Amino acid sequence: MAYDLVIRNATIVDGTGAPRFEADLGVSNAKLSRIGSITEKGKSEIDAKGKIAAPGFIDAHTHDDRLMLSAPEMAPKVSQGVTTVVAGNCGVSLAPTPRGMKKPVMPPMDLMDPDGSAFRFPTFRSYVEELGKKPAATNCALLVGHTMLRAQTMEDVEKPANAKEIAAMRALVEEA
Repeated sequence: MAYDLVIRNATIVDGTGAPRFEADLGVSNAKLSRIGSITEKGKSEIDAKGKIAAPGFIDAHTHDDRLMLSAPEMAPKVSQGVTTVVAGNCGVSLAPTPRGMKKPVMPPMDLMDPDGSAFRFPTFRSYVEELGKKPAATNCALLVGHTMLRAQTMEDVEKPANAKEIAAMRALVEEA
């Protein structure tokens, strides 16, 4: 098999709890295709002697909704081995933007952007489309924030939602 990249002599820590081991890694078409002893030459090669190769980490609790747009290279994540982020946690996401957005931005939405300028996506789809124009360097799993749904559909987010408001929130979730 021809490899685009061969990483040789890596110490593999596979995340299963198994002992670490030395092996070569073969990459073809941007996918890891072999772990083991590789005799074939790669188009590119890296000697990883003394270095560890491990699966990418998943950061399951982030507020990276804005970072994915402002710094899609995701350096704070990639530099730590994070390859997947989950954004939209704690009920806060950049979309859908609450109607009548006020400044200063009310908690907990102020965690995302205190001055409100990043809240510019009327629908979750419009946010996803914007992310697609310049994709982040990490995989991104997106949650639509419950606070955003309440602020978009309710006059008073402190009271229980009525049937009409719940139906409107469900429609926004369906769209997301």
